[in-house]
Amino acid sequence: MLISERIFESLKEQNMSQKVFSQKTGIAESTISDWKRKKLNPSADKLLIISQVLGLSLQELLGAEKNAPDKADYFFSKDERNLIEMFRSYNEAERSRILAYAAMLSDAQRPADSEKEAEPAETDTDLLIRKQLARKLRRLSRLSRIRLDESSHSSKLNLHLFKYLDFLGMDKLEFIKEYLSHLQPFMIEEVKSQEKFENAVCVLDEFYRISLYIKVDATKNEEVIVSFHENNNRGIAKRNSLFQRQEYVYVFADSIGAHLKRTDDYSINLFIMRGVRTFPLNVAATKYDDEGFLVRMSNISNALLEISNRYLEDLYTADLDFSGIEVFSSLQQLSFTSYGNDVFSNISIMIDSLIVQRDAIGKQIADAALCIYCSSVRLTENDRKELLETLDQRFAVNSVKALPQILERVKNNLE
Repeated sequence: MLISERIFESLKEQNMSQKVFSQKTGIAESTISDWKRKKLNPSADKLLIISQVLGLSLQELLGAEKNAPDKADYFFSKDERNLIEMFRSYNEAERSRILAYAAMLSDAQRPADSEKEAEPAETDTDLLIRKQLARKLRRLSRLSRIRLDESSHSSKLNLHLFKYLDFLGMDKLEFIKEYLSHLQPFMIEEVKSQEKFENAVCVLDEFYRISLYIKVDATKNEEVIVSFHENNNRGIAKRNSLFQRQEYVYVFADSIGAHLKRTDDYSINLFIMRGVRTFPLNVAATKYDDEGFLVRMSNISNALLEISNRYLEDLYTADLDFSGIEVFSSLQQLSFTSYGNDVFSNISIMIDSLIVQRDAIGKQIADAALCIYCSSVRLTENDRKELLETLDQRFAVNSVKALPQILERVKNNLE
């Protein structure tokens, strides 16, 4: 018998509905329904809360009979049980560091010829240029005298971003300085052909698809951000398809998490921006030189995607007040009834969540989750077109002024 079958059997015996079970465990109803419909078992991290809510021991949940002698040693050794209990007692940040350290240990135990040695996907000369540029922009972010020219860019692309930042309740210059302070070498490329002033820096962020133009007048100690806007075809949190998942990229660590002695293996902490929000990530890394480390692109992407997935799961069990959302047809109510079974429902409820947020921080986090989720979705061109048309219909009549910009953001982040 599957673990999920024991769960539903216990629910029936206790006359407990799936809705009540969801509320008590904090597990989304859609996830619980999937266990039954798709004959899936719950993930290991949910077994403890499930056993507590159902009044079963872990052994009983895993299949041992109620009156059978304790067979815990059959499942876990004493050291394993102690390790699990310690892990459960830690907060989320501490757990991330432990998992990153475990990943380092796993990598270190692999045979030397089982995996290509970590190398950056660029020449030393290119890497040196990117490192110097990233350092320069990071230093600029700390200058109190730096100014932002908010006049309309020739392409008017900056107006869309600036209006959206107003909707999110963000100070434009502070957002740009936050963005600059966490730039990584692998993200950026200098565009010298656009540097029309002697002391100017023009950069294209290949990770977020942002164009940045800064004029620096060293004689007056004056730095002016002349242009800051999203690229013509890409969104602010758009993943660059040029990055391969197993590719190593060079990063500056914001701090060191842990170090595996007598090796070049570390866990490091990074601050990475998605949407308009900066998130702390803990990832496994290999020391490359005195300044930085190499990390797998997939480690960064997976850590960001986990943030979006947790946010989405929370939405389906949250007590947010959606009464302000204007609903006009059964089609448009899908976001409240499909419970995450399709991309449209997930994006729709994330847009709804962004709209109903009352404070700036809530809006910024909702925007980041939306951008991460959309950039992770894989669709054919026809499916992408159909999805966007359906979203347009879903939000065709709505009084939220920023809605066209939100939908444009979705479009730019979908492939």
